[in-house]
Amino acid sequence: MILTIEVPRKFKPLLYPKRYKGAYGGRGGAKSHFFAERVLKSCVAKPMRVVCIREIQESIRDLVRQLLVDKIKKLGIGHLFHVLDGEIRGANGSLIIFKGMQSYNAETIKSLEAYDIAWVEEAQTLSQRSLDMLRPTIRKSESEMWFSWNPRYKTDPVDKFFRSNPPAEAVSVMVNWRDNPWFPEVLAKDMARDFEVDQDKADSVWNGAYGSSEGAILSRWVNEAERDGRINNDVMFDSYGSPIEISSDIGFRDTAAWWFWQRKVGGFALLKYDADSGLDADDWIPRLQDTIDELKLGRLGKIWLPVDARAKTFQSKHTSVDKFLSAFGSDRVEIVPPSKKLDQISAARKVIKRCEFHRTRCEAGLDGLLAWEFEWIDDNNVFSKEPVHNWASHPGDAFAYGSQTMEQYVKPEEKKDDARYIAVGPENTATLDDLWKLTPGQSRRI
Repeated sequence: MILTIEVPRKFKPLLYPKRYKGAYGGRGGAKSHFFAERVLKSCVAKPMRVVCIREIQESIRDLVRQLLVDKIKKLGIGHLFHVLDGEIRGANGSLIIFKGMQSYNAETIKSLEAYDIAWVEEAQTLSQRSLDMLRPTIRKSESEMWFSWNPRYKTDPVDKFFRSNPPAEAVSVMVNWRDNPWFPEVLAKDMARDFEVDQDKADSVWNGAYGSSEGAILSRWVNEAERDGRINNDVMFDSYGSPIEISSDIGFRDTAAWWFWQRKVGGFALLKYDADSGLDADDWIPRLQDTIDELKLGRLGKIWLPVDARAKTFQSKHTSVDKFLSAFGSDRVEIVPPSKKLDQISAARKVIKRCEFHRTRCEAGLDGLLAWEFEWIDDNNVFSKEPVHNWASHPGDAFAYGSQTMEQYVKPEEKKDDARYIAVGPENTATLDDLWKLTPGQSRRI
């Protein structure tokens, strides 16, 4: 039997044989519907073994299984399938099962070796461990792995696999509501309301932009910068402007992170982000200078080191401050004034609104700012006042330290005078308040 199904044009690259296929984007793009229909079409065409996967099994049986059952009814092929609680069997011998990767280990996952298709739904939640186990397991000749997901972070394993450095045997498409010719009106109304309430969140939900958790610290303003066009490769050093300033979060065993700033009229240009681990101050000093020379960043103003730099030794008897002072001079090396973490974050949120970023040179740093978030405390069901200490905390802290020093250059937002102006002569204007003062006292103000 040949099952004919219409699909949105955007999915065309996924219709041809490929080892890895991915579809990502916001709600309403029909990603899950496309893969569900492809599963059924494949199982009708010939006997197939399909495993539908999610990181955790409990919800996969409720969501994907029900979607497949609904599709079977809609397509009028109920006579070709027998729906059971934990699996769906085809009359021709096809088999569809539902599994959670967390239930597998290196031995038990071998049971999937004979399967033709592995479809991973909600793939943004898939751990690196699960992805590493799954890929070599699905090994049958001409077998395929399909992934559908709503982007969350660039650092999620599925995003790194498909979008950072994809293998030659991988193909992926971004599909959003605009690409779905059958986008329902009820979702259009929901989307409109979401954009009215929170544009940043709506961008993530509906447009497939990288989102954030409720504990995110700066992602809202990074996404705002993206929408405003302040993240691009035209952000360059102004040779007539202020000298370069560098803010840092330094460490030896941890990652050391560096942001390169230039103050400009009305704001700041972030020209470069650099980070690495296991390097001594003796390694970083020439590396920073080489960056300035290579990018032709001109004069060096200040290097801002964190408060704890005085105690960090980089495996020597000299503190990092001592080494930087010796290399750059006392007039160029400063310690960021001590402050509370929440005050640093407040400064970062104020300053980032005035920032523009070089997209390519700051990409890794921007990824960190998107993922920087407060720690969640399970016992109290609240977010901590301290950020999670992970890879994202290094670009986050380095940016916050720099923001502390740059905050002094941020002018307070001017309050708009809501008094309306009307003409009282060819060259003169007056406010309504002025006219009120000139009118008779018995007049009433409207």
